[in-house]
Amino acid sequence: MATAAAAGTRTFVWAAAAMLAVQVMASFAIQAIPVMAPVAAPAFGVDRDDVGYFMAFVYVAAILSSSAGGLLAARYGAVRVCQGALLLCAAALAIFGAGSAWLLIPAALAMGLGMGPPTPASSQVLSRVTPPRLAAMTFSIKQTGVPLGNMAAGLAIPALIALGGWQNAAWISGACCLALAVMIEPLRASLDVEGATAGGLASALRNLFTPVRLVWRAPDWRRLALVSFVFTAMQVTFGAFLVVYLVQRLALDLTTAGLVLAIGQLSGAAARIVWGAVADATRRPAMTLAGLGFGMACGSATLAAIDASWSFAGLAAAALLYGTTAIGWGGVFFAELARRAPSGQAGLLTGGAQFFTFSGALLVPPLFSLMLALFDSYALNFALLAVASLACGVALLPLARTERPEA
Repeated sequence: MATAAAAGTRTFVWAAAAMLAVQVMASFAIQAIPVMAPVAAPAFGVDRDDVGYFMAFVYVAAILSSSAGGLLAARYGAVRVCQGALLLCAAALAIFGAGSAWLLIPAALAMGLGMGPPTPASSQVLSRVTPPRLAAMTFSIKQTGVPLGNMAAGLAIPALIALGGWQNAAWISGACCLALAVMIEPLRASLDVEGATAGGLASALRNLFTPVRLVWRAPDWRRLALVSFVFTAMQVTFGAFLVVYLVQRLALDLTTAGLVLAIGQLSGAAARIVWGAVADATRRPAMTLAGLGFGMACGSATLAAIDASWSFAGLAAAALLYGTTAIGWGGVFFAELARRAPSGQAGLLTGGAQFFTFSGALLVPPLFSLMLALFDSYALNFALLAVASLACGVALLPLARTERPEA
């Protein structure tokens, strides 16, 4: 009995570590290209601000591949799907490093295809090996891979460019993806036990929108998926617009504005673990998510209210409030999806929900820019986001009322 328990613990630890590593590397690969963009853009003959169009293609492909990720994980296993995703990220970086403008769209699509599957694949395996009392914490730690990967890219890519140029930086980053894909191969024997589902890639493509339909038809899953549309929009707009807002409208220097953004991002990464611990300790993950929705509303309303008279401490506090909520929600959300999924279908459900999650990242930032063009008001935009977050908090209360924490 003790030996079996120890083996189960080892499997859990290795699975959690591997899925965290994959999340970090995938996020690193995705963020590497925007970091390289200011230096690489002249070689492509495009403006450095055109990176937004590149990322749009990334998210279009990610929306589709996330839906397929759960189906493929059920057929081939989570580790194999994560390996495939890392290979696609490596291919995207190699294509980008070729320096041809004609290859930018293929590179973006390859990156998006690699971006979508890791989360549903990791949900497939973690939902099986994670002790229920540690579910939200484990998923939250895994989701810290996103900001950790982003920060790693921000630190490592400039150093690699300084040492050998942006093309070598792209190729070295791709080689790191390949290396991790090889390193996790030994885990397939213990983690990829679900590879008995009929069909393969062709079947996954034929049934691409089946996970989306399943999510939409189930009221509780649909509610969570629609909430994730708003929550991810809150997260992405914070990173995309805060620095421009502070520099253009509040006349802060770029270094100070970047520091305010860093405070929000770092606090969000730490908060993912804290909120996971809260959800596990209270056994109220839906209530935790509802509270985060209300917190996002307060954070966004605070950003709407700031002006040039605010001190740095006030701006930092506003970023802290926004970051801990709008960046800190992911782990609790994906753990709750996995908890509500029927046995063996966590990856399928997560992939379907991510269709809505990535759609928020794709659609809301351009809408934010359109609203700026029409009304020239960041305050209005952040106020509207506050209203949307408040509505999400209210929408989650029915799920929270059905929770029955154990004594």
